[in-house]
Amino acid sequence: MTGNASANGGHNEGIQANTVQAEVLAVGRGAQATKYSTAADAEALSRAVGELHAAIAALALPAPARQVLDQDVRALADATAHEQPDPQAARGLLKGIADKLKMVGIVLTEAVGLAEPVGKIANLLRIPLGFLTGG
Repeated sequence: MTGNASANGGHNEGIQANTVQAEVLAVGRGAQATKYSTAADAEALSRAVGELHAAIAALALPAPARQVLDQDVRALADATAHEQPDPQAARGLLKGIADKLKMVGIVLTEAVGLAEPVGKIANLLRIPLGFLTGG
């Protein structure tokens, strides 16, 4: 990887190569690329989203909160149902779910029934859990 300062003081990073072959590729600061190596990863992700949905359904929530959270979990299921799920989209949806639960007095990371599937989802998508607590 090379880095060159531009005339305007910015920084440019890239790859110098004659040929690049990759199934996934990320270049630059903060770039991320994720590839799932087995169908088991996709199945485990789908299972974890289902577990999260069941855990939320088991909570005693007001009807409006339940409807909004159901929509978010369905959106999470849709975002992760692809061959190459988008970790950033999943991260945003999980953060939204955590924030909405917090509004009704439930801290996602402290509720085991919720924290376990969220941890599995984050692990499978390789996203840090710190975003749930502002980290």
